[in-house]
Amino acid sequence: MIELNDIFLQAGVLVTLILGLINLYFNLRMSKRTAFINTVTSERVKWIAKVRENVSTLCSLCDRWILHRTQESTPDLQQQIEQVKNQIRLQLNPEDPEDKDIERLLARLPSWTNSMAPEEYRKLQALLVSATQTMLKREWDKVKDEAVRGDLRTREQRRTRQ
Repeated sequence: MIELNDIFLQAGVLVTLILGLINLYFNLRMSKRTAFINTVTSERVKWIAKVRENVSTLCSLCDRWILHRTQESTPDLQQQIEQVKNQIRLQLNPEDPEDKDIERLLARLPSWTNSMAPEEYRKLQALLVSATQTMLKREWDKVKDEAVRGDLRTREQRRTRQ
């Protein structure tokens, strides 16, 4: 005959086992989610730094194009400008209206077919820097929100990406 103490002992062991398994499941799930968030956040920070570097390089190259180019340096300088413009374009979201504004500003920068006065270039450069700062601030805010709250996409967005 089984004693009441044995039943309580077996029930306690069973409840402990079940709670342990539930705890393991949620810890693994949380660990996976944390690793995902950390990876996404880290990549966003790298992306922000690279965009900042590329826009800075582009402005510097355009400054040289407008103010200090020589006949010998023109082809190389223009190639560098186009390369950095394309790098920036590839870092932009083609669906985002603010990113499209940056794309339009990039298209107006000096090139073989688009010359401009230094004053006009300075205004365009200021617009490009300002638009980029706004975009980078928005992205930085996303990084902070993701770090605090996790995946910020809606359930529907997560479902369509899976």
